[in-house]
Amino acid sequence: MHLLWYIVMSAVAAWAAVSALAALFVYLWVRERYGRGGPFPASQALSLVNPMRALLQPVAPAVRAFQLRPGDTVLEIGPGPGYFTVEAGRTVGAAGRIVCLDVQPGMIATLRGRLDARGVDNARLLVGDAMALPLADHCVDRAFLVTVIGEIPDRPRALIELRRVMKPGGVLSIMEGMNDCDYQLEDSLRDLCRASGFSEIDHQRRRLGYVMCFAAPAS
Repeated sequence: MHLLWYIVMSAVAAWAAVSALAALFVYLWVRERYGRGGPFPASQALSLVNPMRALLQPVAPAVRAFQLRPGDTVLEIGPGPGYFTVEAGRTVGAAGRIVCLDVQPGMIATLRGRLDARGVDNARLLVGDAMALPLADHCVDRAFLVTVIGEIPDRPRALIELRRVMKPGGVLSIMEGMNDCDYQLEDSLRDLCRASGFSEIDHQRRRLGYVMCFAAPAS
């Protein structure tokens, strides 16, 4: 009898814990999806690197999906506090470079502190606008954006800018998650990139989202 009571109470406690976590997830999802517009506030930057995020967006598989290579010059637009930046910097290695551009100076300040603390010394941090990239033509081998493209007011203009700074045949990777308030549908993103001259080369499903990769024109 005591064993049965213990099993029942353990099951109830487990159910209550799972229900609480589910309720918390739903609350955060609703708040994020409907309670915010535009860039994620820099004042809350460190909430983007909480351990729970790894359940939906594990870092290493995502960075592999971005097709980064040792020695690449990589542009990351909207890095936030660097959830993916550290792994990306390690992937391109000492011969490569990560150029991180964010519209919020506060995000760049937080990112600089996290990269310094983790010994990432191949990153160049810039405050700037995705619609007017402060970079030379054809200087980037790869570029990636994670749940950022929907925050850009003029997305076609941003894609034109990305095409300008990318080397011929360079790879643009875009990751989207349904928990983001600016989530972009796959067909919409595909049409947007194609209209700017990019061609789709890879499409991978992720937990509550996807990663799509596009090649810049060869010439």
